[in-house]
Amino acid sequence: MPTARRTALLVAITALALPGCSERSGDPFRPGTLSDGGSQSDGGGTPITPRPDGSTASSCVAQARWIYLVDSANALLRYEPDSGSLTSIGTLACPSSGTPFSMAVDRNATAYVLHNDHRIYRVSTTDASCTATTFAPDQMGFELFGMGFVADASGSANETLFISGGPEEGIGSGRSVLGRIDVGSWTVSRIGNVDGSPELTGTGTAELWGFFPDGDPMAVRQLDKTTAATITEIDVSSIDPSIIPTPAAWAFAFWGGRYYIFYQGAFDDSTGIYRVTPGSTNVETVRTDIGYRIVGAGVSTCAPTDLI
Repeated sequence: MPTARRTALLVAITALALPGCSERSGDPFRPGTLSDGGSQSDGGGTPITPRPDGSTASSCVAQARWIYLVDSANALLRYEPDSGSLTSIGTLACPSSGTPFSMAVDRNATAYVLHNDHRIYRVSTTDASCTATTFAPDQMGFELFGMGFVADASGSANETLFISGGPEEGIGSGRSVLGRIDVGSWTVSRIGNVDGSPELTGTGTAELWGFFPDGDPMAVRQLDKTTAATITEIDVSSIDPSIIPTPAAWAFAFWGGRYYIFYQGAFDDSTGIYRVTPGSTNVETVRTDIGYRIVGAGVSTCAPTDLI
């Protein structure tokens, strides 16, 4: 879900063309085994609590645990927040006349990348190979948009792809529309208006969140999935202390109980990574100038939800 906006996003700014692992112990995605008593464990004796639909974290593919990033020059990256590792996967070669604008990742670790030609492409997070989907562009006025998968219920293996955007010229103008996409039929439905042009992320606990770089203040907000109303807001304006912040590229993802913001201001050389913990107004700078202009971040609903 927000994501760089991206070329279309700032009429006033010339986008810069910027240059361009290890696993944590106690991995919450370690495949589960059945104990003698019939309950599931993580292989080390620690019980795994089944989700409401009977599934567990072990039903997720291993690749679905991480955050995936795409930049304006088609680079696909894997970001592992617990170790800080940033790994290049490959370069997208989609059958597109445009460049990446936003991205979402499903529970199978398949990435869906919206390009600024208004089309969605299916991308492998293993080798960055890319194919077209049958998504018809510009449905219900959604030309460009942020996007993110959200679990339908807390712990559920079922998920929905949410989007927020509208006409291309309106991106970054302070207003957009929240909607959803049925990835079976690739049809779009509208939910309601939101103030700002957010990138979206979802959680395995069925929460929808957005990063609003053009809000007043710049904020992270939880959105009601049925009405688009703001439920909770966290002020993150310290990310860009400019008198008039001018976002040039942004992306957003939830992982391990925290929110990760990928942000590049108009005068930044490349994207920086920032972290926000729910219940805190403190914004941590994880890394500055990573060498990429990140325009999309995708994380599946398999990502850990407990604070790590």
